[in-house]
Amino acid sequence: MALLCWKCSVLPDRTASLKFFQSFCVVDSSLRILWVGGDWDDFARSNGGVSALSNTILSTRLTAHIADRATADRVSQMVQAVLETRRPLHLDYRCDAPHQVRRFRLTIQPMKHGRAVMVHQLLDAVQVDPPMVAWRYDPLARSQKCSVCGAVLVDQTWLDPTLPEFEHPSRVGYTTCPTCDARIAAALRELVETVAETEFAEVVALQDRDQTR
Repeated sequence: MALLCWKCSVLPDRTASLKFFQSFCVVDSSLRILWVGGDWDDFARSNGGVSALSNTILSTRLTAHIADRATADRVSQMVQAVLETRRPLHLDYRCDAPHQVRRFRLTIQPMKHGRAVMVHQLLDAVQVDPPMVAWRYDPLARSQKCSVCGAVLVDQTWLDPTLPEFEHPSRVGYTTCPTCDARIAAALRELVETVAETEFAEVVALQDRDQTR
């Protein structure tokens, strides 16, 4: 698989002034949206997502606002793993615009009463000149785009759309590519292994304490 990281792509310099950006979303164990905040509405408006404004999505299920089943399933798996293990999870992803490559970090933190907060933080943004072709979601589109890394499937190969001579398709369906599936699976395994190691260390500590009495 020829999936290229965005840092390896041919791009101009980093955006000169990078606005601090964070958005927050609190969900319960059924992924019902309880609260959103930070720059959520500003980001939705700037990306044509008027239907995703806070006063519209509150009390709805988060997965109802995710276009494809694969991405919805991955998000659900991550949130449920955080709630079950009571450990935070981090995942870097891309959310590009035709004129800009944007790298974000998603942090999912457990909260009380079976809730989790999802924090999206902008890490970096790079202007693309000339811009990529503007694309829109079409469930019937032949071209597939990874909703995590932004790569596009071309002739069974996932490619970074900012590569030279690459023409972004104007219509795409969304999914998660095998590389990002593997990254998410690794993050989920790490949560479980961390819990197992912590529980083992606690058992050993109790045994050592009993032996010294």
